[in-house]
This record gives sequence, structure tokens and C-alpha cells, in this order.
Amino acid sequence: MSMKIKIIASGAAILTALVIGGAFSKTLVHAAAPPAGEAALKKDAPAQNDKDRGLIESVGRRQKDLDSREEELKIKEERIAAIRGDVEARIAELKRLHSSIEAFVKKIDEVNDERVKRLVKIYEYMSPEEAAARIEKLDQGTAVMILASVSEKKAAKILGFVDVEKSVKLSKALRIKED
Repeated sequence: MSMKIKIIASGAAILTALVIGGAFSKTLVHAAAPPAGEAALKKDAPAQNDKDRGLIESVGRRQKDLDSREEELKIKEERIAAIRGDVEARIAELKRLHSSIEAFVKKIDEVNDERVKRLVKIYEYMSPEEAAARIEKLDQGTAVMILASVSEKKAAKILGFVDVEKSVKLSKALRIKED
């Protein structure tokens, strides 16, 4: 083999190893300078092969590390996707429950409204004296609710028969103010 071919072959090996190792510019300088002789080539060849093997092993280890990290990331992404699916399912269930509760509360409100209407009608059919006697014994909230729901004329007649102190309290609660 001629000297020129050996130099080119040796330079190509060095260039490949150093490009992988990140020292491309150093290789070009080293490859451009011709060796002093064939003995120098043979002497540098084993050292260069060891460097090449070391670089290749280093690149291989790095590739295994990257593959391992990539696999860990895939596993974590799968876990996150499963958790996300579980959370979305729970949110959907909570929304369904919320709608159900809202419908139930609406029914309760309707029933309560109907009961209040019935109670108000009962007090409207009573004489003012009878209604006043009962209103005096009710808690303030219920009494105010009834008085606020009956006609103004009926409320005035009922309050006329209620104890003066209780009548004042109920009037304040109803926010009836004299101008």
C-alpha cells in the first residue's frame, strides 16, 4: 500500500472518531500534517484505535442512557394519561351529580313554595282576630313570611289585633316605614 493511501485511510478513521467525540477541528490539523514515516503511523495506530473504541463506547453508553430516559418518560406519560382520564371521568360524574342535585333542590323549592302558598291561603281565610292570635305565637321569620304574602289589607287587619310590641317588631322586619 502506498503511503498516500495509508495516510488517507488513517485520516478518515481519525476524522470519524473525532467528529463523534466533538473535536473535528483538531482532527483536521492532525490529519493534514503528514506523519514522519511509516513507523510513526504504526506507532499511532494502536493508540488511535483505543481512542476510537473509547469514543464509541462513550457514545454507546450515552445512547443507552438516553433510551432509558425516553422509556421512563413514556411510562410517565402513560401514567399521566391514565390519571387525566380518571380525573375527566370524575369531573363528568360530578357534573352529573351537580345537575341531579340542582333538579332535586328545584323540586324542594317548588314544594316549599306550594306549602307557603297553602299556608298563606289558610291565614287569608281566617278572621283577622284568629290569624293575629296564631301569628303572635309563631317565630318572627314565619310570621313575616305570612304577612308579606297576604294582601296588604289583610296584613293590616291582622297586625291590628297583634300585641303592640310584636306588631312593631314584625313591621320593622317587613320594613314598613312611615314617610
